[in-house]
Amino acid sequence: MDKIEHAHFWFVAKRKYLSIVLDKYFPQGGRMLDVGCGTGAVMEFLKSRGEIEGVDMSEEALKYCRAKGLNVRQGFADKIDYADETFDVVFALDVLEHLENDGAAVKEIHRILKTGGLFIATVPAHKFLWSYHDESLHHKRRYAKKEFEDLLSKQFRVNLISWIHACIFLPTLIMRRMKKKFGKKTGGSDVKEINRLVNGVGKLCYAPELAYFKFFGKLLFGVSLIGVAEKE
Repeated sequence: MDKIEHAHFWFVAKRKYLSIVLDKYFPQGGRMLDVGCGTGAVMEFLKSRGEIEGVDMSEEALKYCRAKGLNVRQGFADKIDYADETFDVVFALDVLEHLENDGAAVKEIHRILKTGGLFIATVPAHKFLWSYHDESLHHKRRYAKKEFEDLLSKQFRVNLISWIHACIFLPTLIMRRMKKKFGKKTGGSDVKEINRLVNGVGKLCYAPELAYFKFFGKLLFGVSLIGVAEKE
């Protein structure tokens, strides 16, 4: 992850989605927490917007963050070692699908957010896309749009639920159906190191999608979902 997430078109696009959402819903910045921060690329990206801290269960991942000078600590999404109403924004980016009890994590994030603070989350969508990719990443589920909205609305006022990663929807569907048809049940994640040409094409494909999202505020389909929710 540390090797590819700074340049791979999928990770780059995800950070651009975050930038668009923050510009619209939280332009003033503030104290932020990245839950499931991994090796720290999102934290590095967000440093210009305010004070950013990170939590992850993997001590190995946190070593990469500390080497970059990032403020991180070990912890779990459903038991975060911070006081009530500490943060202005909390991120859980492709984290909730890993948890047995995603509702407990959402409740805990609600606790540590200030009143008026934002919870921004991304999750994989569409149960029919379940595959070797999800199993290799130890996912517990993929989310239907209504299911994701209901999860957030139990604790928050939901400001946005939208599809993202639309341009890879058809290629992802075809690839996973073909591999399933020919008996491919393993093989690791689909997000891996790729050559520069393919990566460049991927970035070009995302350009109109991101422009559409920025102008209209949401997409009509995609392989993932993004949610923006506010603590009232």
